[in-house]
Amino acid sequence: MRVKFYFIPFLSILFLTNCASVKTSKKNTLPFTLTFKQEKIIPANLKFQNTVVGGLSSIDYANGTYYAICDDKNNPRYYQLDVPVNSSDKVKIKKVVLLQTNGDVDPESLRFDATEKVVFWTSEGNIRKEIPPAIFKSDTLGSLLQNLTLPKPFYNTKNLRHNGTFEGLSLSKDNKSLWFNMELPFKSDGDEPKISEGKYPIRITKIDKKTGELQKQFAYMLGKIPKDSNPPGKFRVNGVPEILSLDDTHFLLIERAYASGYKDGGNTVRIYYVDSSNATDISTYNSLEKKTYVPAKKTLLFDFESIRSKLTNGIVDNIEGITFGPKLANGNRTLLVISDDNFRKFSKQLQQIIIFEVTEK
Repeated sequence: MRVKFYFIPFLSILFLTNCASVKTSKKNTLPFTLTFKQEKIIPANLKFQNTVVGGLSSIDYANGTYYAICDDKNNPRYYQLDVPVNSSDKVKIKKVVLLQTNGDVDPESLRFDATEKVVFWTSEGNIRKEIPPAIFKSDTLGSLLQNLTLPKPFYNTKNLRHNGTFEGLSLSKDNKSLWFNMELPFKSDGDEPKISEGKYPIRITKIDKKTGELQKQFAYMLGKIPKDSNPPGKFRVNGVPEILSLDDTHFLLIERAYASGYKDGGNTVRIYYVDSSNATDISTYNSLEKKTYVPAKKTLLFDFESIRSKLTNGIVDNIEGITFGPKLANGNRTLLVISDDNFRKFSKQLQQIIIFEVTEK
């Protein structure tokens, strides 16, 4: 989903169920902490091999190289990047790969599979045109190898929300499966997030990466729109643009919200640590509205408001991608996020790469 403004986070940690009001998680169960190290900016309208480097909607790291998909519907592609984490050197564009498609696509997330040396990537489809979301497998030259056959509910465009489908993708720890998330709830599961507390469940799904067979599915509760009860603008949204699997029951999820009409930009970006150990498998539920189930537990890991003053022009932009990177000079791992500048169509957005140090507990 393209969000064209900037984000101001709120400080709350939410744990919801379908039969209870919002609860605050008081236990500190986080396995690590994140410390801001540096920000790198990819220049606006940068040209590389007859393409414009923009619309970068995800980031992945493998074998010393970063992979970032571009959400250009007319010319879907991904870039290979060099992002120095131990110096202030600039980001370098190493290669562009044009992605072959078999129809209309809206690229959103990409993961490099180092075992097969292929890439898996998602498309949000076009729900208004009844084009369902998809997950593709391509080789490193961009040739389309497979359009995965997905569970039937994801082809029912009448139950999906436009610009609210396959935003996030992650390989499982054993590299045999794919995890992906809806950005917004199925219509049959609940409403889009509002400014009031409520139940806003999205589905997070695990499938076999070869067959597309459904293996597991659980609910994750989106938070409310973190703004006033009477915001000045009409447009409001909160959703999940990316998922990063830690193991079969633990994940990092980005929540990204926006409410229009605010001088400060009206936006929120935060990273949650998600524990699905006790979550109900909802893969057989056609609707969640009248079901009793346990969603995954979420704990706030990082609030981007805490580093706003350290970023270019005080901007936390349209964060859409997340990956673990290489080690720092001190031996600690890195975590990187990337923002989508929407090719600066709506405002003077930034292509940010923000680098964190991961400190294990």
